[in-house]
Amino acid sequence: MKLIETILDILKLGFNMFKQSPHETEGMEFCVLLVEAWSTLWNATDEQPDNCKRFVDNGGLEFYLETYQVCSRVRTDDANVMKNIVTLIRNMLGLLGNIAEVEYIRPKMLQPDLIMSFNTLKTFTSVFFESVSDLMEIKYSAAGILSHICSDGASKWTIADPSYESVLQGIEQAVESWELQSERSINYKSFHPILRILKIDCPYPCKLWAVWALSNLCTFKPRRFVPMLRRDEGVELLTELCNEADCPSNIRYLCDVTLKLSHDSSYGPEIDED
Repeated sequence: MKLIETILDILKLGFNMFKQSPHETEGMEFCVLLVEAWSTLWNATDEQPDNCKRFVDNGGLEFYLETYQVCSRVRTDDANVMKNIVTLIRNMLGLLGNIAEVEYIRPKMLQPDLIMSFNTLKTFTSVFFESVSDLMEIKYSAAGILSHICSDGASKWTIADPSYESVLQGIEQAVESWELQSERSINYKSFHPILRILKIDCPYPCKLWAVWALSNLCTFKPRRFVPMLRRDEGVELLTELCNEADCPSNIRYLCDVTLKLSHDSSYGPEIDED
């Protein structure tokens, strides 16, 4: 069964109805459909490279951009409308975060309009939305997508605007503005996609995002994520990074926070959630 292709077809039908009247009741009904369908795609592409490829090959990146552009133009005082819009953006970015984790697909994400959308969303705010965790997921996913793309190095950056240097600077500024205790609603099957960044020679902002991600997740939900960190050999990587003579002070601090949690025997050994 071609799950990805089928869901994309459903999404496109729903989107055509949604964009005609995004502020109206009928438009919002289709927005709810889009939210659920993107959530299904998010789950179906989680550490599933083949499904990620199917999504991209069937116009998924272009469809994300069209949907994002419509959502960004919605202007309303209706809190319910904005909640649905924000949830839709969160789910779309969650899926694109899965795409960005796949090395041979990442080059296809180097499109100016796509990169600009991630640049904008990494500092996203909404006065209408009450869920702090969902707003955090949008910022986190946007910066994470950029971190994965930038981790491939300046030689792989094939667009002139925005520049590689400006995107890196934006990642650093965004991560440094986040609270380590931020609530999260994301889940991970493993930390391997994040730990990949710590294993390679890549720019400081990319590593800052990765270390912040591990520290935040282990701080927010230690019983779930500390055992996962141990299982995926993240403790060893963080220890090695922290012991480097030129390790930046903020990365060393985040490593220390996470390593202290990893040494707490009360967290483990279970990693599964009901």
